[in-house]
Amino acid sequence: MLTLLHLVVLTLTVLLLGRALPGFHIRKPSTAVVVAIVFSLLNWGLGWFIKLMLFLPAILTLGLLFLVLPLIVNVIILWLTDKFLDAFEISSHRTLFIAGAAITVVNFVFHMAVRAHYAHSWQPNAVVHI
Repeated sequence: MLTLLHLVVLTLTVLLLGRALPGFHIRKPSTAVVVAIVFSLLNWGLGWFIKLMLFLPAILTLGLLFLVLPLIVNVIILWLTDKFLDAFEISSHRTLFIAGAAITVVNFVFHMAVRAHYAHSWQPNAVVHI
């Protein structure tokens, strides 16, 4: 259920970016759903590999790279999504970075909301009646 909700949020983000950023082009609104699915699949499949490749540089920067690691991963995955889909185009590196930053912020807010929801729904002293 959370995966579907996350796809909806990502689709809405892509739609908003398509309207707000001049170099972020999607051919039609249904393309945003395809972009969200391809982005999610690439992130699931390659995200761990990119994080693994950036682990040593993150250690060498005394952990400072860990602060921007989600942004770097999202920018790379968004660039790959652009290369895989013909109906989706990002025209400049600046637009790619801004879109990656927006997706990173939306993902952060989404995950924080999910954690807050589960933290408030868990009741440690609940009495179970059988």
